[in-house]
Amino acid sequence: MRKSLIIASTLALSLGAASAQTTTTTAAPAQVTLSDVPAGHWAKDAVDKIVQCGLIQGFPDGTFRGNENLTRYQAALIFYRALQTGALSGCGFGATDMTTIANGMQEVSTELAAIASRVTDLEKLTADQQARIDALEAKINGMGSGTASTDVAALNARIDALEAAIRNIPAGPQGPAGPTGPQGPAGPAGPQGPAGASTSTTGTVTTPAPSTGTTVVIGEPTPTTAPARDIYAGVNVGAKMAGSGSECKDLSNRASNVNYCLNGGVVVGKNNVVGPVGARISADYQAGWNAVSVDANATYALNTGSRITPYVGAGLGLTSGQQRGNTAQNTSDVYVNAIAGVDFNVTDSIAVFAEYNGRYYTSNKGYATGLDSSASNGLSNGIKTGVKFYF
Repeated sequence: MRKSLIIASTLALSLGAASAQTTTTTAAPAQVTLSDVPAGHWAKDAVDKIVQCGLIQGFPDGTFRGNENLTRYQAALIFYRALQTGALSGCGFGATDMTTIANGMQEVSTELAAIASRVTDLEKLTADQQARIDALEAKINGMGSGTASTDVAALNARIDALEAAIRNIPAGPQGPAGPTGPQGPAGPAGPQGPAGASTSTTGTVTTPAPSTGTTVVIGEPTPTTAPARDIYAGVNVGAKMAGSGSECKDLSNRASNVNYCLNGGVVVGKNNVVGPVGARISADYQAGWNAVSVDANATYALNTGSRITPYVGAGLGLTSGQQRGNTAQNTSDVYVNAIAGVDFNVTDSIAVFAEYNGRYYTSNKGYATGLDSSASNGLSNGIKTGVKFYF
């Protein structure tokens, strides 16, 4: 702000000096073109005017650099040209105009001086505040030495003495054992120390008492592994073969037939019913021939110790759907079911699976068996994939 006042005051003096010069004119400055002032810029006319008057000539490379700050040296050079060359009077201002400009600047000189005085007071106040801050910082820095430092050292010495006295308190007679408290959360495992004498066979954490050599039990034994989750429920989608005379409609073109039928279903089961042998029940709905299939199976899962768990199974099932030759009636067909699949355990509670289902139908009364219309029984193959949720 003070810099702006200095420039304004100097400009006023330069205008006054220019108006007082004689009418002797100097040669017009050479025409200067500044390369970095674009056409159409809002300040181009003003820049061209002061260049024409000779107040500025640009940098040696012919640029104006309008976005840079004006230094005091550059301002002094502009005012020097205005004072020494009478540049303002050569820019179309007559003696009367120059006198008017100088008188106007003189009228505001009192206000400029008052503002300059206020700025000086503010600068002095700022300097006083900085001096007070420096004194406070010095006082704070000095608090680390002298009496305060001595008191802190004495307190530290007393604390050290108390800690030593507590460590040296002899152990008293052992009192009766109190009730066992609730088990706290398990802490992080620390580094294993050297093996010592065995003092317990119950799996509890024990330490010898400092003076009597008795065993102190800390907490209760915690299980090392969580119980496995083997009860599950899932959803699946799949497809089953459809032979001649049992085809389903193409979903994209209802007028044509395809040799497979899509279905969706649910499955509920338990992996370990008797040892590694489990059991499950599944149900599928097939939109083609409006059929429902339900089967119960015994399963066997092979634990590989990884995320992938293969399994097999076998069981019996029943398919109910539209009767051959009379779609207004439903009929049922019994089948023997065989399963071969694999689970991929995403987490301990979610798994995705894919499996093959082979159904051997003992009869072929309904379209939903997927067998050729001429067969009385046979094998119908299918696949399915889905998600299981373990509990």
